[in-house]
Amino acid sequence: MTRPDNREASHLRAMHCSLGQLNRADGSAQFTAQNTSVVCGVFGPVEAKVYEEKLDRAVVEVKFRSDIGSSTTKDKWVESAIRSTFEREILAHQHPRTLVQINIQLRESDGSVDSAAINATSLALVDAGIPLKSMISAATCAVLSDDVVVVDPTQEEIDAARSVHTFAFANPVSDSNKQGPLYVDSRGNFTMDEYNHCYDLCVLAAERVLAFMRTAIEGKVTKEAKINTT
Repeated sequence: MTRPDNREASHLRAMHCSLGQLNRADGSAQFTAQNTSVVCGVFGPVEAKVYEEKLDRAVVEVKFRSDIGSSTTKDKWVESAIRSTFEREILAHQHPRTLVQINIQLRESDGSVDSAAINATSLALVDAGIPLKSMISAATCAVLSDDVVVVDPTQEEIDAARSVHTFAFANPVSDSNKQGPLYVDSRGNFTMDEYNHCYDLCVLAAERVLAFMRTAIEGKVTKEAKINTT
């Protein structure tokens, strides 16, 4: 099968990321998959307002907005999904009565936005030094009208798909068959076999994304170490 951008069905788009580009944030990251690009800034742990604070843990707040249009129901879903996903992985008990604020901005949108937002958030939290149980990586699959399953679909492919599936996994991704994914969003009409096939493909794709993110983090750490020794 030939896709509009000439990728094979199981191939991810070219990825790029940068860390620490937002000067006012405690940590930040931009995650780009060709024409989908998300920027995430993390602030905290900072003092929480009295009516928001929890005595035994930090409060996690997520805001998602788009540069390319007004806020939608889907945006609110992404906010809720990211908050529930990362609340379980952030070691919030280490910072009681504080706030961790995650601000996500969609710069370009060409499909697979929720997985890109999760990946950008994971990188920004690491950049901010927020303690996590594990890094999180995500991937999206789509089942097209001709029953072909494609990884990292563009918006054109999503618009033509019968169903779209996004999964997020904790590191190591290979253990997810035992633990289950941290996040699942499946929409449309699909069979259980198609769901399982998408799951398996997203496990492999998320492993590749995780390896890419680790390389980016190691590159920044190495660069900073060189600067500090000069």
